Amino acid sequence: MLRMFEVDPIPSWFALPQPYPVDHATVIGGGIAGCQIAHALAIRGWQITLLERHARLATEASGNRAGVLTPKMTAEASWGETFYREAFLYAIQQIRQLEAAGQRIDWAQCGALQLAHEPREAARQQALQARGFPEDFIQILDRAAASAIAGISLPTGASYFPQAGWVNPASLCAALVTHERIDVQTLTDVTQLPTSGITIIASGREANRLAQSAFLPFLPVLGQTSVAQATPASTALRTTLGHEGYLTPAIQGQHIFGATFVRNVREAVVDAAADQLNVQQLTEHLPAFAQTLGTVASSHAAIRMTTPDRYPIVGALPDVAFFQEAYTALRHGNSRVQQALPAAQYQPSVFILAGFGSRGLTTSGLCAAMLAALISGEALPVAATLYANLHPARFLIRQLKRG
Repeated sequence: MLRMFEVDPIPSWFALPQPYPVDHATVIGGGIAGCQIAHALAIRGWQITLLERHARLATEASGNRAGVLTPKMTAEASWGETFYREAFLYAIQQIRQLEAAGQRIDWAQCGALQLAHEPREAARQQALQARGFPEDFIQILDRAAASAIAGISLPTGASYFPQAGWVNPASLCAALVTHERIDVQTLTDVTQLPTSGITIIASGREANRLAQSAFLPFLPVLGQTSVAQATPASTALRTTLGHEGYLTPAIQGQHIFGATFVRNVREAVVDAAADQLNVQQLTEHLPAFAQTLGTVASSHAAIRMTTPDRYPIVGALPDVAFFQEAYTALRHGNSRVQQALPAAQYQPSVFILAGFGSRGLTTSGLCAAMLAALISGEALPVAATLYANLHPARFLIRQLKRG
């Protein structure tokens, strides 16, 4: 069950937009973000047209064979850790609800181990252990205990998330859009926003291609995963494993692992050299296991859009000219004038849900629920701090405060 939070205090520059009556919405993008917001609005009574430029859904960043569903934890409590934890628990709950409704999702709640593969990670895990989280959420294990859970010998201890696992994004997308109020239209490229209803930009790599969103500071990152044939020895692995990259247990006779991380690349091309990098990384952190794998081949390459602060962008698109004029008094960090400043103004009927990087499987569901609540005028399912830190105008405000 989602927790409901009071929306105050919210600074005037992040003021909630006016809610819209239930009607029609166009969602641009058929990856995990687009499918999540289409589902979130459809269950609230909206009619949805979902536009995807490829021949099928989940083609680009959501096209990987399997991604890891796990939270991201920090040594000390922070709003970011709260966001990832709540998003992770929401994602697990959502999958279970979809399955209970008869949808088939290709996933396994096999648990996830994050190796203490370098001193900083080991220190972080010790700090987490001291904070006393419930054991059904996270456990900090020594090498022997971690190896017993993994089913293979590990080189270090690890943090263990019993509820985590892997998910096939395409299967989740298919389950999300199986709804009578969602009309999926593929092979449809969008260069201009529709003139009726509301529009949600959720197009991943293309999220800042439209004039309305061009000001957003998205950063493209190329990631490629590799696939290795499972062997009798490698099939002993029972959980997903994380180090600098990730590794799945055998899925239909194959292990998915990687991924590479190359900044400022706009076009995704499968590259054999990337597979070599993935093998090198796996061999560095799991040398014994790497020797048990069969033939390695390329799996999937895609551009993942991230942001300067590495958190997604969720909400109503701001009126940039209004922000630059109305909040000029914030220059050089002068926030004492907040009470005298007008409430934010937004571009009419246009919202965004993008910038998930490599963690969209974990975070897109909660973000879509927040955005759907924002559009419909419901109480937000996240705290005001989380709402503000995901707001599309946060980069404009930071620029103004820096002068």
